[in-house]
Amino acid sequence: MPKRITLENHLDKKQLRRRYLTCQHPQEKMRWQALYLIAEGEIANQVAKKLGRCSGWITETARRYNESGAAGLKNKSKNQGSKTLTAEQVKELESEIESGKTSEQRLWSGAQIKRWVREKTNREIHKTTAWRMFARLNFSQQTARPQHKKRASQEEQREFKKT
Repeated sequence: MPKRITLENHLDKKQLRRRYLTCQHPQEKMRWQALYLIAEGEIANQVAKKLGRCSGWITETARRYNESGAAGLKNKSKNQGSKTLTAEQVKELESEIESGKTSEQRLWSGAQIKRWVREKTNREIHKTTAWRMFARLNFSQQTARPQHKKRASQEEQREFKKT
């Protein structure tokens, strides 16, 4: 029979349940739920099946909690809070896009935004990131409709018109 995981007394069952129910971050919420279920007396395999995780994840979550308390359950994402542009730079970019054309008198595109970010921040971004910035600012690329290579000339169009 598997050994039960024991939790340090950082928080009692009620506090674990409250943290689980009030947590807004989905991954942290699942960690709190796992700890709450363990505190209720369930074993790691049962908790893992309920949450759709492996028992190793449950063990690791309990170990982090036992070592660091509530702080051990925080998300450890390396990209957390890393922004390409400051709020001021976003406003500047938005006003430049609204003004119409770029400094080269071209319509704005993902490549143009990528170049603008490189000039302003000395950081390279992927073209997809540039498109996402464009979309986040509620803009879309404006291009002329393509014309067919074998289209009729102006004269042929006039002849074809109904009178």
